[in-house]
Amino acid sequence: MSSKTLIIVESPHKAEKIQEFLGNNYIVLASKGHIADLAKGGKWGMGIDLKNNFRPHYMLLNDKIKVLESILEAAEKVDNILLLSDPDREGEAIAWHVMQRLDGVNKPIKRITVNEITKKAILEAIKNPRDLDMNLVKAQEARRFLDRIVGFTVSPFLINFFGPNLSAGRVQSVAARIIIDREEEIETFKPEEYWTINSVFHNLQNEKFTAKYEGKLSTKKDVDTILNQINGIDFKVSNIESKEELRKPNPPLITTKLQQVMSKSFGMSSDRTMKAAQWLYENGFCSYIRTDSTRISDEALKDCRDWLKSNNYSIPKKPNLYVAKNSAADAHECIRPTDVNITPSNCKEIITPDEKKVYEIIWKYFVASQMESAIYNTLKVKVTPVNNSNIEFKSSGKSLKSKGFLEIMGINDDSKIDIPNLIKNEKVIIKDPKDILSEQKFTQPPSRYSESSFIKELENKEIGRPATVAEIISKIQLRNYVEKKNNIFYPTDLGKKVNKILKDIFNFVEINYSAKLEKQLDLIADGKLNYLDMLNIFYNDFNNQLIEGYKKQGSLLCECGSPKKLLNGKYGKFYVCLNNHKKSLDASDI
Repeated sequence: MSSKTLIIVESPHKAEKIQEFLGNNYIVLASKGHIADLAKGGKWGMGIDLKNNFRPHYMLLNDKIKVLESILEAAEKVDNILLLSDPDREGEAIAWHVMQRLDGVNKPIKRITVNEITKKAILEAIKNPRDLDMNLVKAQEARRFLDRIVGFTVSPFLINFFGPNLSAGRVQSVAARIIIDREEEIETFKPEEYWTINSVFHNLQNEKFTAKYEGKLSTKKDVDTILNQINGIDFKVSNIESKEELRKPNPPLITTKLQQVMSKSFGMSSDRTMKAAQWLYENGFCSYIRTDSTRISDEALKDCRDWLKSNNYSIPKKPNLYVAKNSAADAHECIRPTDVNITPSNCKEIITPDEKKVYEIIWKYFVASQMESAIYNTLKVKVTPVNNSNIEFKSSGKSLKSKGFLEIMGINDDSKIDIPNLIKNEKVIIKDPKDILSEQKFTQPPSRYSESSFIKELENKEIGRPATVAEIISKIQLRNYVEKKNNIFYPTDLGKKVNKILKDIFNFVEINYSAKLEKQLDLIADGKLNYLDMLNIFYNDFNNQLIEGYKKQGSLLCECGSPKKLLNGKYGKFYVCLNNHKKSLDASDI
């Protein structure tokens, strides 16, 4: 009699898809995401025992009771259990929570992961089960604890002293600060005057070209000085540089880059992009969509190069390789089509406009990443007065020689070189003083963030992770700290107010500090840092800042020396010591 296996995934749609791939010896069920979370309210507070090595108290989510009952019932009927949630920290934590609840069934439980929902990938994963990776689980727990500690202590602090409906988040507050800091830069920006000079030159064959003066011109006086120096004098072509330049293809997509491209090209929000991408992933059209790795598997690389050759595209002798930012990123693959032969034009199963657009971008970036570079002919010319090499005018241009990857990307570059064939040291002249155009300009303040540029800034500053960017952007708008008008972010007065309060008290809103925490979470995931050590260091500093914040606002002090915060209870208002030393229900305290 053949054995029977239970496979537990996250989403019902994914469960249906995988069940189609497997025979009757498998039961595929969905946990529908997390089945448990940290407790909150009542005696459990934030669900973390801060006095006892951050011991968590998890509770089964109410809407997952029947889900767990179905899983337990199925578990009794099988011989083996495989946990197939997403291949990241969150997925590992989901698998761990399920495994905890299955502890009493006494069946072998293993973890499997796939990077794509295809029959081949599923069958391969089943052959290679592994133990749960507790380093990944601890990294997820540490992130969750940090978020819970900040959210559950700073938000009440803000409400106590600065008004109702205020909140703070470990990452969302930092993200909002980036937009607010940019607004402050714009408001305090002082324009600086500068000038440009462009002149039309003619050679002896009466062929003309335009060149720009290269020196710094701060005032009209600077301009007049140069104009007087070049009035009626002869020039020569002092240098010519002609060469080919390569424009290399972009790497295949990572999550943040996909979001940037979709926002810039189609005006799609990151949340909308990720919903379409999730559908493509769950239906087997693309690989896992939450990644910051540009790595391509050997098999996918070969398939891509084979497709290019069979469709008469030239390819490099060796595959184009793209370096990951860090080892944690390289554990995953890029976002790519699961079958490169399913081109955007011949895929009939993808119906909705959003999913079609997202798939086309994923496919194009992946295929283009393995093509030849585009080649440009470039020309740079330097013109100087015959007797004064200190005054320089420069002209440059480029024209496309070979399209390379631009062909797949659908990019038409019709740029051309508007410079005649010149010879070094040949004479050129300014025929008419009217051919010299000077223009006053002023430096411009930095631009406000579009969704695309904001995502890029979060990535550059290492704020959040691929899986959290869309949620971060949604939250800061939902909290009314930031608003988006015509795809441009503006801070609200409320956002500015809260940001100032947080900056004056807490260092978790510092950009570099937030990035440091992200690196520490990566080290925990790699097994190179103990999560309790990290949490203790964070909490000791954070709690001291919180206590000082309460003291600055004139909070009552407990007999232990810590401030007390005011809470609303079942029987009225009461104070509680910030260090959980003593609760007071004395009305005279209030």
